[in-house]
Amino acid sequence: MDTSCLRGALALSILIAVVPASAIGPGPDVIQGPPEGWQIVMLTDDPDQDRHVAMNNRGQIVFSKRILPNPDGTNEEIFLYENGKLRQLTFNDLEEHWPGINDSGTITWARRDLPFGGDWEIVRFEHGVEEQITDNSVYDVTPSIGDSGIIVWPSGGDPDTLQLFAYRDGDITQVTNNGLSNQCITINAADDLAWVRYDFNAKPFWLSTIMCSIDGDVHELTDGATQAQGCGINDAGIVTWSDDPGVMLWNDGDLLVLPDSFNGRGPRINNVEEVVYALWLGEFWTAALFTGEHTYHLFDSVQQESHGFDIADSGELAFAIGDFPELDIAILWRIRDPGDFTGDGLVNVFDFHSMRNCMSNVECGVQMPPVCLDMFDFDVDGDIDFHDFGSFQRLVTPNP
Repeated sequence: MDTSCLRGALALSILIAVVPASAIGPGPDVIQGPPEGWQIVMLTDDPDQDRHVAMNNRGQIVFSKRILPNPDGTNEEIFLYENGKLRQLTFNDLEEHWPGINDSGTITWARRDLPFGGDWEIVRFEHGVEEQITDNSVYDVTPSIGDSGIIVWPSGGDPDTLQLFAYRDGDITQVTNNGLSNQCITINAADDLAWVRYDFNAKPFWLSTIMCSIDGDVHELTDGATQAQGCGINDAGIVTWSDDPGVMLWNDGDLLVLPDSFNGRGPRINNVEEVVYALWLGEFWTAALFTGEHTYHLFDSVQQESHGFDIADSGELAFAIGDFPELDIAILWRIRDPGDFTGDGLVNVFDFHSMRNCMSNVECGVQMPPVCLDMFDFDVDGDIDFHDFGSFQRLVTPNP
């Protein structure tokens, strides 16, 4: 969920979504906590502010870490988690925000070199090489990256009139040219886009329109008379967003409002049509997961309040959670037996690689993810060492 959106010329077709009464009906039961057979485990546990989380379908997770206390906004770095290993990708005194990652493992984010006032630029990190792809005097912010490698972001000198630009194969092209503020982009595997077009000059309050570009055709999915926001799109071209009725799903002209989703915000949808969104429960934000059969409220207190998330096709979720301003990263994954880090029902060489990754965090000066201790600290002494390796060996699944 991108909660950090700031205040072209394509052929435009108008497809205004109207919500029929039949689209809002009784839904599945609401269940408190994770689905049966799933659990929430921690990837970080420190006093810093871990946020702007994104994940891909390979289980890689990126996020930014703001070192607290940090009143001037500098010293925010990008981190990558993969298979038990936590890596710090940036080492500087700059602001590094809004990371995204595609299924090839290419990462993008925005950077600025002056606290609260410097120009933002777009960065790409691919095959271990960091490259800044913009260099101008305007705001280049909140990039999104597709599996093809395309990067799309809002850009402009005024947050009220940001236009979308795209980078592909070394070339930058302008995508929109409408005089309003285009933000909150998501991209599917076919390079279809969904985004929010804001009118911050509307009176008495700002208004917005949910937009999508599918097979090159641009559609307005709402009428611009509401404060619709926070959209996502999956590979089938199903678009989701939040509006006054709740969390909406648009599928080739058909519209559904998710039940019990009033006050839902920032939805994301995967390719099996599971939707995760932030839901206000009166005192805190929980992460609500809609599976079609049930809606799950995953957190039950302000200490676990949801501050952003992403969802993979496997149903795994990555969250930024905590009592603001101290936030940590957690994941929802299937419950595993001790030693079975990969969750395939076996304890084998692949899990040994995970154990070795967990142990290497300390060598790299990075805190070991708590999930590593959950899975491999067999003697519960707060570290993973040769005593634990001996216990791991006894769990190895014999060859058939």
